[in-house]
Amino acid sequence: MGVSSKRVQASISSFFKPKRGKSPERTPETFASKEAPKVAAKKARRSEDSGHDAQKKRAMSPSGAVKRRRMTTEAHAPDAGSADDGASEKDPANASEDGSHKETDKSAQLVAEATDLLGGLKVNPQLGSTHVQLVRRRPGVSYTPLEQQVLEAKETHSDTVLAVEVGYKFRFFGEDARIASQVLGIMCTQANNFYNASIPTPRLAVHVRRLVHAGFRVGVVRQNETAALKAAGPKRSAPFMRSVSQVITAATLVEDVGADDAAPWLMSLAEDHSSASIGIGMVAVQVATGCVLVDHFEDGFLRSALATRLAHLRPAELLLPQQLNGQTKSALAAHVGRRIDASEPREPLLEQVGRVGPRVEFVDSVFSAIDQCERLGAANMAPHVLDLAPAVAEALARMLAYLEPLGRGLARGVLAGGRPFARFHTRTHMLLSATALQTLQVFSEPTASGAHQVKADSLFAAMDRTHSPFGRRLLRQWVAHPLLDHDELKARADAVSFLRDALYTDGGSASAHVQQQALSAARGKLNQLVDIERGICRLHYGLASPPELLRILRSLRTAASVLPSAIDHAPAAVNEILRQGHQPALRQLIGLWFEQISAKEAQSGSKERMFVQGPLHARMQEHHDRLQAIEDELQASAAGVAAQLDMPGFAFRSISGIDYLIDVRSTRKGVPDDWIRISTTKTNSRYHTPFAAQKLVEREQRREALQLSAANAYSEFLASISEHYVALRQLVVALAAFDALCSLAALASTEGFCRPLMIDSAEAHVQLVDAVHPVLRLHTDYVANTVDLGGASRALLLTGPNAGGKSSLIRTIALVCVMAQCGSFVPARSARLSLVDSIHTRIGAGDNLLRGESTFMVEMRETAEIMRQCTPRSLAILDELGRGTSTHDGAAIAFAVLSHLVAARTLTLFVTHYAHIADCFAADPLVRCCHMAFIERTGQDGISELTFLYRLADGVSTDSFGLNVARIAGLPSALLLCAHRKAAWMRVEMESRWAARHARALQLAVRARMGEGDREE
Repeated sequence: MGVSSKRVQASISSFFKPKRGKSPERTPETFASKEAPKVAAKKARRSEDSGHDAQKKRAMSPSGAVKRRRMTTEAHAPDAGSADDGASEKDPANASEDGSHKETDKSAQLVAEATDLLGGLKVNPQLGSTHVQLVRRRPGVSYTPLEQQVLEAKETHSDTVLAVEVGYKFRFFGEDARIASQVLGIMCTQANNFYNASIPTPRLAVHVRRLVHAGFRVGVVRQNETAALKAAGPKRSAPFMRSVSQVITAATLVEDVGADDAAPWLMSLAEDHSSASIGIGMVAVQVATGCVLVDHFEDGFLRSALATRLAHLRPAELLLPQQLNGQTKSALAAHVGRRIDASEPREPLLEQVGRVGPRVEFVDSVFSAIDQCERLGAANMAPHVLDLAPAVAEALARMLAYLEPLGRGLARGVLAGGRPFARFHTRTHMLLSATALQTLQVFSEPTASGAHQVKADSLFAAMDRTHSPFGRRLLRQWVAHPLLDHDELKARADAVSFLRDALYTDGGSASAHVQQQALSAARGKLNQLVDIERGICRLHYGLASPPELLRILRSLRTAASVLPSAIDHAPAAVNEILRQGHQPALRQLIGLWFEQISAKEAQSGSKERMFVQGPLHARMQEHHDRLQAIEDELQASAAGVAAQLDMPGFAFRSISGIDYLIDVRSTRKGVPDDWIRISTTKTNSRYHTPFAAQKLVEREQRREALQLSAANAYSEFLASISEHYVALRQLVVALAAFDALCSLAALASTEGFCRPLMIDSAEAHVQLVDAVHPVLRLHTDYVANTVDLGGASRALLLTGPNAGGKSSLIRTIALVCVMAQCGSFVPARSARLSLVDSIHTRIGAGDNLLRGESTFMVEMRETAEIMRQCTPRSLAILDELGRGTSTHDGAAIAFAVLSHLVAARTLTLFVTHYAHIADCFAADPLVRCCHMAFIERTGQDGISELTFLYRLADGVSTDSFGLNVARIAGLPSALLLCAHRKAAWMRVEMESRWAARHARALQLAVRARMGEGDREE
């Protein structure tokens, strides 16, 4: 019997109804915490009163034992009839995993059910009174068998939240139960020696995902045997054997194919102190897509190169050695957002719920990377491992050592490519620094889990026109790593131009029309595909369910026929992609996979009946034949029952899930004594014959054997598909490249975009006509500007009023350079650009407290990094340098930095409010002084009012007009007048002091000159 939902709803309604003389102190949470136990207690009393006698009779009868065995078999549940966790293992009739605490557990379950009925309030009535309870052995404490198993699992997985399979539920113990209660909104109760919380088995994946997103590692402890097969074995009275089958972490959680396209990274680092500057080896793995990147780089004292790689990948987990250089540790702490300490306790605690930042693991590998390859059956990767730098090989060994115990073949997945590892950075690509990524807003800010969520105000969002998740990931990679190789850049730009003309212009001829239809159809089919890049990884790890497998195979079948084999007059780059994506042999193989399964059964999730052809079908059919033979014998026994009862036409009945029942009147005579009574009503009694009882037990054993065999067959089927992982991945890569190129072609077809003329020269230069900001143009009527910088002039010194468009202009130039070197068209009427080898930025203000850096220290550190790395082919952007300190010091530093950059012939965009710096460079032909144009008029209060023109103009602006911005921001008029008078007084005071100093200097010079004349006389 359940709790009446009407009564619960009435209680809730009465709570929310205002009452006279009552203080409105009650909240839904306090109400549920008080009412749920009451409702549960009433339910428990009703259950005990109505069913105690019947349960006692059934427990003492043979039919009760048979029924309990059947219930155990159906649920695979040790808590329905095993000695797993009772007060004594010798008693197989214990009906609870927790022995003498059966009633406590039952009451907790009833409280949980009542709480669910109370309007979904998601409260934990007992959590507030709990305390930290780590799952550790305590002397003098007696533990149940289940608790013993949990303690053993915790000894090897102390840093993991364990979900333990107990019958038809997964249970959490101790501190893990408190965490699960808080994160999942479930009940936490005390049972035996530990807190307990539980979730239903069908919801395991959902709840594991929520726990992982809350910042925890989650281990799944499964039963290694089923109830019916165990009951037939020699150890029927022993506890169920359990073991940790898999561990899921933030970086190894492989979402299904319908999830967001963002996929987290797992990064392993190692240090190399063999050189003067420190060397760092890096291995990064994107488990969800199978992408593996390696890198070895030299880094300086500030670890800016490491920070750049962290900013690009935003790893969800970091694998570190026990011993780390202090500066490396400091840089990692700044990225993670907390202190890095290998000695900190690793046990999960309730207070860690929602902790932001990547998870840090300290891992030491016993085996080298070469040994790991041999152990994992990937000896073919050994030559590629030998080519790695020692620090990278060490990082790879750490990565494999971490992934192997997590299960699911994750470590083998890292080595599945059979080809050399991809490099994170090569000489043919520009590497945008962490500062440039942030200040130019190339990508959106990452979420707490480390995944990038695209938003409307980033460059990537403005460029993205992809139709598939894998195409979007590749386009993001192109934007993050602009090209430096002129030939490769030209080939990509040619492909974009061709696809733009083929897809978005009318060629006129019949062949052009056919070509346009073929390409449009191919691109349209990309919308129909699931994330097959993630899908083939889920197949490879054995994670895909039968319905998901069906979706992946359907998408693969479509994907294999998306691209034509070739297109006439297309650039070589386009035809190469079409050739890689056109794979008739793979299409035929996918068709064979489809022939082996039933789409209907796979959609329903039935592994037992989904195979309809091939050796797996034959294996399953044997089990089905054995089951059918038992069913036939049971049906045939009906004739004997009919003869014994003298009931022609007798047929067995199925009642409440119990099959082959003999349902007769309780007053009927002649019922054999050996028949087993299953249940009774007021008028009827239901029996099993001894033969039926024996065959039903045998049937349950056969069913469980079928389920195990089906699970093994399904795993074999997934493994057979994974044998073609390399070919499938090649198909995905080709489709991703096609989608990314079509995305750039769609952008190129936008009005106001042009193909830039790219020049490979020794010095950087920029010539833009009517260029606009690629992001802001989507949100406002952006004013176009023309810029010509390079050659004779190496620096643009830009002044002008606050909010006049200076920062927007310099960002426009930088973003246009990034887009051009991605192979994209740019938002301008015409563009002539040289390849820049790097883009450096010093924009905005912010401190870094975790590294002990003030705002001005961060400003100077970023400036120093620019000074060290800039070349004549670099583009440097500095916005209001020196504003973090006193005026004189700031102006002096700004002057010195600009002088250095001009001498180094770096292409520089220098924004400043120090107008007198422009006077110092007025005669320098390498510096072009400009300002953002405006119209000034004097308001009624005497304060200047400006109309911004947002146009670049020659000359210097002598004022920043800060009071105008203050007026726009809404500062009170009285305050503005006060500031205006003070500014006028300060200006007069400074001019007076300047005049006095110059007069004094002139007087001294005259006196000195007169003294020299007297001596000559």
